[in-house]
Amino acid sequence: MTIELTNIHHRFPDTETELEWELNIVRFYVTPGQILGIVGPNGSGKSTLLRIGAGILSPLKGEVRLENQDMKKLKRPEIAKKLGYLPQELSSEYDISVNDLVQMGRYPHTHGLGLLSPADREVINNSLEITEMSPLRNRRLSRLSGGEKKRAFLASVLAQTPKVLLLDEPTSALDIHHQVQFFQLLKKLAAEGIGIAIVTHDINFAALFSDELMFLEGGKCLIQDQPGEVLAAEAVMAIYGRDIIMGRHPQIDRPYILPRLTSGKKA
Repeated sequence: MTIELTNIHHRFPDTETELEWELNIVRFYVTPGQILGIVGPNGSGKSTLLRIGAGILSPLKGEVRLENQDMKKLKRPEIAKKLGYLPQELSSEYDISVNDLVQMGRYPHTHGLGLLSPADREVINNSLEITEMSPLRNRRLSRLSGGEKKRAFLASVLAQTPKVLLLDEPTSALDIHHQVQFFQLLKKLAAEGIGIAIVTHDINFAALFSDELMFLEGGKCLIQDQPGEVLAAEAVMAIYGRDIIMGRHPQIDRPYILPRLTSGKKA
């Protein structure tokens, strides 16, 4: 496995109810060359799980291993060479250009004074190209739309040439054209051997493009399996079943869901 978490336990105090919210995951792993979609209701622990996997948050119990090495024993530059993490909330301390942002993603691979080699610049240019940010490479972050900023930060992560990508709601600010394009890019990256885990609220995109789905609820994994098995699982239907109608995509015979209308009247 590219990355593997075992017996993870973490908890946060809930100031509203004076109770503690807990995350308990027996095993979470990302396989090279495959896309794992992580879905579930709000507050189910999706983002927390990814933050632990990225080494941003330390669990109270459990182990995180990156390419069979204990992540706690690795330095951040070593982790950055192997793992790319794109958080849900994107920010930069400085209002820099897109090009400068993507260059920063390449720095873990540089030596000495951090000077970029021709090979580094080729990686940077390729990262800008595949995210369609080359025309905007000189534009400052403050002048980007939400979707453009998402793609700029993704380009920066890709410049790390990681072996595993952990992506938290990366398509939330994208229009449908760029959502489709984004997931197609993920398929291409997976075909090149990168392991990818993506948190998304769009179950349909996750079902269409993921090799497996992991369904979280209440801080626990209810099921991890192929999309058709997950969406048809009894535990998942118990959560969503009253509100959805399931169908099959006409092109690739994958499952999709639609909202169930309370009224049978046609528009």
